[in-house]
Amino acid sequence: MKTILVNTGSNLGVTLVKLIITFVMTPVFVHNLGNYDYGIWEIIGAVLGYMGLLDLGMKPTISRFAAKYHANNEKDQLQTLYSTSLVFLGVIGILLLVFFVVWGLFWPHLLAEGASDVQKYSILLFIIGAQLFIVFPGFVAESFLEGFQKYYLKNNITIVNSIIGSTILYIYMTPENALILLAAANAIGLSIKYIIYTGMLSRASFGGLKPIFRKASWVSFKETAVFGFKSLVQGIASRIEIGTDTIVIGAFLGPAMVPFYAIPANLISYIRNIGWTITHAFMPFFSSLEAQNKKDEMRSVYIMASRYVVAFLLPLCVGASVVGGPFIGVWIGEEYLESADLIILLLVIYTSLPFINPFSTRYLTATGEHGILAKLYPIAAAVNLGASIILVQYWGVVGVAVGSVIPVFFVVPYVMKRCCNLIGISVVRYIKEVIIPVTVPTLCMFIAVFLMRKYWPLTSYFKIIMAVGVGGFVYSVLFIMIGMNTNERSWLKTKLKARLP
Repeated sequence: MKTILVNTGSNLGVTLVKLIITFVMTPVFVHNLGNYDYGIWEIIGAVLGYMGLLDLGMKPTISRFAAKYHANNEKDQLQTLYSTSLVFLGVIGILLLVFFVVWGLFWPHLLAEGASDVQKYSILLFIIGAQLFIVFPGFVAESFLEGFQKYYLKNNITIVNSIIGSTILYIYMTPENALILLAAANAIGLSIKYIIYTGMLSRASFGGLKPIFRKASWVSFKETAVFGFKSLVQGIASRIEIGTDTIVIGAFLGPAMVPFYAIPANLISYIRNIGWTITHAFMPFFSSLEAQNKKDEMRSVYIMASRYVVAFLLPLCVGASVVGGPFIGVWIGEEYLESADLIILLLVIYTSLPFINPFSTRYLTATGEHGILAKLYPIAAAVNLGASIILVQYWGVVGVAVGSVIPVFFVVPYVMKRCCNLIGISVVRYIKEVIIPVTVPTLCMFIAVFLMRKYWPLTSYFKIIMAVGVGGFVYSVLFIMIGMNTNERSWLKTKLKARLP
């Protein structure tokens, strides 16, 4: 359990560092790139995000099987998995390199703002191709480190890499070199990171894994591909659910209406990203327990971890539904405040309901039962998209938010029931032990913050911070008093005594 806590804390640390870097560097990028090149960089980032699906779901698959083989000390299986995955993703990297080189040689003008800029965009495309050539086979080493539950090591490298790269960009970026320098720094940083990961795996303490291409096996590839296809379908469906709302709004209402949805949605997406980050390290952990047939321990960890993740995320979501609108009004402008409250409320429902069972996808993937998600998520994505297209024509931006909410009301209960059956507990027990302890403290927190907003309008950052502080205090006190059991309160009391004078 200590390993899980270290890995999860490390994942949160990376998320925090990236948020700080984004906050500091975004104005620098906008100023030096200009609107056109900044738009090109964002579009390329979105394209590369979708190209990540070309791994065919292999990243979580490699992590899952690496954890399984490592737990059972199956060294030959680990070597076969490593070599097979490296061959497959290496071929993908080569194909992408060729694609971007050809694009850069023959059609760079598709990106260029003017005829004089063609060479710059050719170089940009060559750099991206070289980056993907390294990154895709590098995914193998990264996934193995995750499978070995060495998140903290790879995260430390990521933090150092990100800080050095951002510092170089901050010092040396100018409007003349901005796009090429940004692409080159990104490509070099990622390449160095993945080369270090690969070198770490070659050490004896990490299994001594090296590319032995004669060890690549069609049987191993077929096994991982079948498993990974389910993750791929799940990933595509998730991208459709999350990524199409702004496209629907732009198509039916025009691009000028997109910010009225995108700004609240981005605010809530930070909570979703925190939830994904907290739960990420548990997938290989569950896979390791499953390989060792430790079902009782898995059940205990599942319930306990779910309880504390829900206790952390649910008040965040509920709090955002109260202070999110005023925050946007102060941060961006009052013209965005009118529809923000309702949109945030709907998106909070969309985000918080899946997180009342936060480890469902991690557990199902770890135990090879994620086929149900591959069947269910495309249906949910189709309902989301279809409902959004219909409702946007009647209710505008709010209709898109309603379309996002509809599928969760049938997906969440079904997945919860399936997980509880597999782990060997009843849904009633799960609700009683995980959700109910958090309900009353969260409700009281909501009432306290809502009353502050009503009688002391949150029209400044100071007032918003005060409201968040009051809500956090009310929730913390009530959760300790009625949400924790006697043993947990005793443990907390002991820890506080040890740290206070």
